[in-house]
Amino acid sequence: MKRQRFLRTNARQLGAAPLASLSDSAIWEVAVSPMVKGFLGSRGEGFSKVFETTEGLFPGDSLSNLNGWSVNGDETAIRNPVVGHYYRTANGAFIVKRDHVKIKAFAWFGDVLGGKPGELIFSWALRDRRFDGTKRANDTALLDFPYDEWHNAPLLMNGKQLDATSAETSLYSYLPGTGIAKACGDQEFEDFVASPYRYVDKPDVFLRLFEIAWRSERYPGQVSVPIPDVGKLAHASWDKLATRCGYDFLETAPSHLHVYGWNCAKGYACNNKEQQAVIADFQARAAKLKATGFKLSRLQESWLFVIQSLPAECIPAPLHLGSGKWMQNNIDQNNLWLYKPLSEKAKQLIAQTN
Repeated sequence: MKRQRFLRTNARQLGAAPLASLSDSAIWEVAVSPMVKGFLGSRGEGFSKVFETTEGLFPGDSLSNLNGWSVNGDETAIRNPVVGHYYRTANGAFIVKRDHVKIKAFAWFGDVLGGKPGELIFSWALRDRRFDGTKRANDTALLDFPYDEWHNAPLLMNGKQLDATSAETSLYSYLPGTGIAKACGDQEFEDFVASPYRYVDKPDVFLRLFEIAWRSERYPGQVSVPIPDVGKLAHASWDKLATRCGYDFLETAPSHLHVYGWNCAKGYACNNKEQQAVIADFQARAAKLKATGFKLSRLQESWLFVIQSLPAECIPAPLHLGSGKWMQNNIDQNNLWLYKPLSEKAKQLIAQTN
């Protein structure tokens, strides 16, 4: 019998990810913007809590159980424990939660730790993608969406998976008091803005709410006004902390066209040529529409891509461009992945794939 080599172990499949060791102080100093710190006020002493169920300390603080894990019939049980660090601040709370693959920081405005109502104003995260594309991906209780389907495998460049480390970024910020429902009492419109693709099967309702959105100052997905300096500083924070942890790449899955553009302006590129072609085709058609004298803001261009998901006969002229649909609806696992190389290894791998 021919002598065979021993199999190699992929060490990334075992143990905690490098980003799990990021300190609270590093996140506070690098990731939390000055305006968010201003809303929070001075930071006081903290305390820790280890979570083994989805139940949080106050409304909005709960965890997820996307894998349906249960212990003795308890479906609130989570597969892997989460460690939460809670800090009271003069005007709210600063919270850092971490498990074996994800670290997530939150800022709450209002005395939520004292049992009073509050508003989430900031959420920042880095997530190691080593398990994506497998059922194990959903074991983290810090997930908002599942990632177990094969097309969510990390660093999948036009069907070829690169051998490198990768972390996903995510970010949200909200000026207090600017939520649509809170500001004007329109919960239906807020729900539409938050997830417009859930209304595609109800064209009449979609078009009624779309008309309001078209004349509004809210991008799709933007239920509150963002804190101005958060988006300006976020990419530098991810770059710095992910590089400190030794990651080769950053990846992100933009929910809408304007988020795609925001990331591409900071060095991200689409990892799928077919998806990139759909976006380029839409942008060319939108540019042709604007050339006719049709006024189209950046905000409206993002909504214009959304409306292409309606049945063609339901899209009013001249908004029907005949282009493809936006690839990510945040309902199923069909995602649009962007990547950014950080290390020299990453840059060499990208050069080899082109």
